[in-house]
Amino acid sequence: MPERLDDNLRACLRDHYARTAVSLEPRALGGDTLAQVYHVTDEAGAEYIVKARSRALYPASCLAPRYLADHGVAAVVAPLPTTDGALWARLAPPASAWVIALYPFVAGVSGWLPAMTDTEWRATGQIFRRIHSIAAPAEGIASLRRERFDVSGYARSAETFAARFAGAPSGDETEAERALRERWLERSATIHTLIASMRALAERLHSRSGPYVICHGDLHPGNLLRDTAGGVHVVDWDDTLLAPKERDFLFTGEPAPDGSSKPDAPFFQGYQPAEIDWVAVTYYRCERVIQDVIECADEVCYRDGLAADARADAAALFGDLFAPDGNMDAARRAATRLPVALSDLATRLMTE
Repeated sequence: MPERLDDNLRACLRDHYARTAVSLEPRALGGDTLAQVYHVTDEAGAEYIVKARSRALYPASCLAPRYLADHGVAAVVAPLPTTDGALWARLAPPASAWVIALYPFVAGVSGWLPAMTDTEWRATGQIFRRIHSIAAPAEGIASLRRERFDVSGYARSAETFAARFAGAPSGDETEAERALRERWLERSATIHTLIASMRALAERLHSRSGPYVICHGDLHPGNLLRDTAGGVHVVDWDDTLLAPKERDFLFTGEPAPDGSSKPDAPFFQGYQPAEIDWVAVTYYRCERVIQDVIECADEVCYRDGLAADARADAAALFGDLFAPDGNMDAARRAATRLPVALSDLATRLMTE
């Protein structure tokens, strides 16, 4: 949010939340120019976090965490209501493109460093066991997306890049583009196998009726706030959706093959026994590879305003996806647990 809009934010807090901001400190939020986070202290000394964005609001990103918090999951950091009971407010003109949501402030750390302890991961498993046990309201949550297992968009993007790299390079191709072209062609068969595998897995998943649960959608240490007392708090619900519970297992370690109560991963020690759908796990791990493949290629070839070194990093990351113990290996490990009826698919993934 541009500095000149700070006065609009103060007015919005006053008019919609009945809070007078004494201090308004911006917090780092990566390179996203369409969003900003502020640490706010009011005249009573109470602290809050304001999340402001100028992109279209996904209402479920506010409604779903509020619903979970209201149903007893205290670890979910949910937006606070305005004086009218809404969960977000729009700034007054000329800043009306910006929408804000106000959250309680929790002192702590998030991110991959420092690494989460086993105790924190076990606590996270307990939290998500509770989250996944809460049924969505019968009338639904407004705008909450539902998992469709739709591979078509990934396939189109992969085909576009495959055609680009199969042709003769242009005369103005950058060093990063040359590096990516080489790595893409080297991995083209694997990418094709991933897309084909996702289609086959999606067909199997489409034939099932669920259960679908409220998922965070982007569960990783960057969205887990660890406080000074050892508590864990779940933030940033921008990707929430209704999906199989396995949607939240991408970054939590490996579940036990049989869903037993003694898995190696601390998250699943906290989550406790659960039947694991390895078809869903394998789909999501294949999807993660393809998402990163497309994102890397997009950054190298099409992302406006990206510096040359950032494009080079994206080309390098593309290669890392297929390195030992990378995302591709995670997909292969999941595939070894697929049912016998999908053994041919598992074999193809293992040999690519």
